[in-house]
Amino acid sequence: MRSLLMFSANKASALKALENFLPRAGRDYAAQRNYDFGPERRDNVSMLSPWVRVRILPEWEIIRSVRETHSDSAAGKFIDEVCWHTYWRGWLLQHPDAWKDYEAERETLLGDYERQIGYTRAIEGKTGIECFDVWTRELIETGYLHNHARMWYASIWTHTLKLPWVLGAAFFHRHLYDGDPASNTLSWRWVAGVHTQGKSYLARPDNIAKYTDGRFRPQEPFAQEALDLTDDYPKPRAVSVETADKLPGDGRIGLVVNENDLSASSWLGDSLNAVATCGALPEAAYEAHAVAEPVRTFRRDCLRETLTDDAPVFSGVGQITQWAGEHSLDAVVMSEPGVGFWTLELLKLRSDLAHQGRTLHTVRHWWDAHFIPHASKGFFKLKQAIPDALDRL
Repeated sequence: MRSLLMFSANKASALKALENFLPRAGRDYAAQRNYDFGPERRDNVSMLSPWVRVRILPEWEIIRSVRETHSDSAAGKFIDEVCWHTYWRGWLLQHPDAWKDYEAERETLLGDYERQIGYTRAIEGKTGIECFDVWTRELIETGYLHNHARMWYASIWTHTLKLPWVLGAAFFHRHLYDGDPASNTLSWRWVAGVHTQGKSYLARPDNIAKYTDGRFRPQEPFAQEALDLTDDYPKPRAVSVETADKLPGDGRIGLVVNENDLSASSWLGDSLNAVATCGALPEAAYEAHAVAEPVRTFRRDCLRETLTDDAPVFSGVGQITQWAGEHSLDAVVMSEPGVGFWTLELLKLRSDLAHQGRTLHTVRHWWDAHFIPHASKGFFKLKQAIPDALDRL
């Protein structure tokens, strides 16, 4: 298997990967995207997700490049796939309790299952289910799994091994380079049948054999019926999304670039006359979720690579407020980080800055502002809004 260095933490590598994939982003992708040929043969998918996760390569930039090579109809499947990232983030922003509840349950279950033999075998790749165990090792060693393999894995974990889906989501979140509070958590909820209630995903041996091109031919008895978890996980309440903050009009302004949207160093930085810029990654939240060090290093290095050499990268709110004081800032501006590791950090940062007499402004890129209202239900509603977004590119 490839090493954990398969994703280089810089935009040049991301752009090179995009360039290499562009010829296959049209009908070839639509025909081959569901096949998991193994870690040594990934040319049927883009492998861009770790860079999209931190938006060192944002959705709109990818789609703009794809449309220079393919028609919208030919590249439709790939464009949809890119927009799923936007959809998950928008949906979680409107249903934040899904993340809050996940975090609370995760903490409890980790203690309950720490020494449970079934759980231990699963995360060590020793269940005896060949494909599942191979995927476990691939996840740990490479920080990546094909999307179809993720679905099979989550189904076997939840419906066949009957382990809590929350712990499976936490295991993925620990190791995936593209692990995201929205896409990862909500995808696991969907497989478990609690995202779209009444709809779940069951892995089938014949489907795995077909779409792994015969690499695996499972003989194990997989679950024939999905667990019914709907009573345990009622649909989280929907909340109204607040309008994003406006940019401050004047005064001394500082820009904070967070690891959820590194593109903000350009689209937001170009809109400001910032007297100081810093980067920030909430290390305490990453530690609480036991995110693997290679994943943290990748995001930290992407953040550093995005900023100028003299811009510091901070690990917590206290350092940001101290930095704001040192530069005598009137206002601090950052892109909206979404629901996840920044949720509590953002509340504290806003409060601490207010105590200093400073304001915090979280700003939304036009892409997110366009799509968020359409991410309240299923993906089809958002899909209908894609053409209007493409007209703006």
